[in-house]
Amino acid sequence: MKFAVSLNSNDSISDAVKKSIELDRLGLDYIWVSDLPSQRYAPAVCAAIAKVTSKIRIGLGLISPFLHTSQQIASSLTTLIESYGPRFDLCIGPGDRDELYRVGVDLKNHKNILQSLLNSKEDISIRLQKRDIESKIWLGAQGPKLLKIVSAFDGVLLNYSAIEMIEWSLDTIKGVIDIPRSIGIFSPSYVYEKINPKIQKMLRYAAATVALGTSKTVLKEFLLDESLEPARIAYKSKSLDESILKLIPQNIIKKFSIFISQDELPIYIQELKRLGVEHVAFSYPQGYSLETIKELSEGLSKL
Repeated sequence: MKFAVSLNSNDSISDAVKKSIELDRLGLDYIWVSDLPSQRYAPAVCAAIAKVTSKIRIGLGLISPFLHTSQQIASSLTTLIESYGPRFDLCIGPGDRDELYRVGVDLKNHKNILQSLLNSKEDISIRLQKRDIESKIWLGAQGPKLLKIVSAFDGVLLNYSAIEMIEWSLDTIKGVIDIPRSIGIFSPSYVYEKINPKIQKMLRYAAATVALGTSKTVLKEFLLDESLEPARIAYKSKSLDESILKLIPQNIIKKFSIFISQDELPIYIQELKRLGVEHVAFSYPQGYSLETIKELSEGLSKL
C-alpha cells in the first residue's frame, strides 16, 4: 500500500516546497500536484519539489489533455524525468468542468471524451518511449463511462472514499474489461488526532464539491440523487457557499470524504486492502498545513 498527499490547489510554490520537504522526511510515498488552469502550472511546482526532495515520488496530475496537448504533457514529463530522475507518475482525466470553463474550455463541445483520453494516453506513451522514458500513467476516474476505459492505463485513481462506492466501481470495471495493474483512490481527507473545526469545515466544502460534480447515474445508484437535488439546483446559479452547503445532508458529505481519527485509520485501510486498493491519495484539506500532514503521518504509523 502506497500513501500520498495531494497538495492544495492554492498553495504557493514556497508553501508546496515546505510541505514536500516534510512529506519526504516523514516517509510518505507520493506527492500529487494537480494542474489548476486558473491558478498554477503543475509541472513548475513538480520541478520545485524535485529540487528539494530525494525519495518521495511525485505525481503530475490530475492534468487535463483538453487544456494541454498530449505533446505538451509528454514534453513536461520528459523534462522532469531527464532533469530529476525517474520518480514521476502522471495522472490524466477530463478535469474539473467549471475550472476548465473559466479558462475557455467547454467539455460539452467535445463529442467523444473517452476516445480523446485514449488517444492522448497513447500519444503520450509513444512520445515517452521514443525518449526511452518510463512513467506510470494513471486515469483519474469516477463515473461509469470513464471506468470503461481504465484497462488502457497503468492504474486508475478513483475519486471515491466510501467503501461501498469503491466496491461498486471495481465491480463495474470487472464487468466490462480487465482491471488495471494498480488501483488507487483520491478523496477529500481529514485524518485527525483532535478535530479542528476550521479544518472540518474545509473538508465539508471539499466533499461537497466532489458530490456536486458526481454524475446523476452514480448518485441514483446510491439513492443520493433526490437528497442532493436542492443543492445541485442552487449550485447552477452561484458558487458553492454556506447556503448551498446547508442543503447537503451530512450523510452525503461523509460518503465523499475520509473523515476519521488516527485510531480509526487502520480499520479503514484494512477495508481498502481487502478490495485490492494499493494507493491512497489524501487530498485537501489533509495537506492544508504542516500540522495536518503530521496528523496523517502519526495515523499511518499506527498501521
